[in-house]
Amino acid sequence: MKYNTGRIELTGIIKSAVMFRQCIISTGLFLFTGMLCAQEKMLPDRWSANTAYLMSKNSWEIGIFQPFRYGVNGKVEIMANAVTIFLLPNAGLRISLGTAKGFVFASEHSISYPSLFLNIVSFKGTGGLISPQYDFPFMLSVSNSLLITKPLSASTFITASAGFSFAIRDYKPDYQATIDLPVFYPRMAHYYEGISLRTGFSIKGTLAKRFLYEENIRMFLITRESENLFLENSGNITWAVGKSVHLKGGYILSWGRYPYGNYLQLWPVIDIVFGSWERKPV
Repeated sequence: MKYNTGRIELTGIIKSAVMFRQCIISTGLFLFTGMLCAQEKMLPDRWSANTAYLMSKNSWEIGIFQPFRYGVNGKVEIMANAVTIFLLPNAGLRISLGTAKGFVFASEHSISYPSLFLNIVSFKGTGGLISPQYDFPFMLSVSNSLLITKPLSASTFITASAGFSFAIRDYKPDYQATIDLPVFYPRMAHYYEGISLRTGFSIKGTLAKRFLYEENIRMFLITRESENLFLENSGNITWAVGKSVHLKGGYILSWGRYPYGNYLQLWPVIDIVFGSWERKPV
């Protein structure tokens, strides 16, 4: 009898703890949702990077690592990594495909010329990323992707993306002439062999009046027999310091199959973004 009584008391304690936890979670979700819905404007007006939303006409933004973006007419957006454009010429477009049943659709198309950059970093000593014994042919990298965004409230939404990248080249570069670093290698693997297929999912929302969070999961699959799978999880918090300046800090956790084996690494991320966003409260 004592054993049964103790078991009943323990069961009651567990049930109470579960109910208390559910109460706390429900209260937190209620307060969080209320905070999000209380925002004065839709989140995409300032935080549209990595989503199917385009920048409004004549709006622009640029970061040290985040690409330059310029809204042409609300339907088309011009993109380029302006900081590296002289080492790695590149340009792209994001095109609005409209909305349907609460979903926002857009496509991205970009082209770059990586041969110049790869030849520049092929030298011995500090800063050399590739052995100088290798050279690279004329090569163009072409990328296309589809983005689908679903608003969950006035200040939070999720985005799914899928796309592919391939290289147009005179001949295949030497398979050993690679930059074997996480983050870089998955995005350059198709230069050498195969097509890069990628998919991802992200969620973005506000933590407070001027703070935004973003979490991303990405997968890269290269159509070849080895060194062909890479996974990334990234997260960041962005602070709207002023009307035209955002500070961003976070991480990238990457895992992949590299020429030297499977590898997991954590990278810090920091960026500063300038822009001509609307002069309204976030």
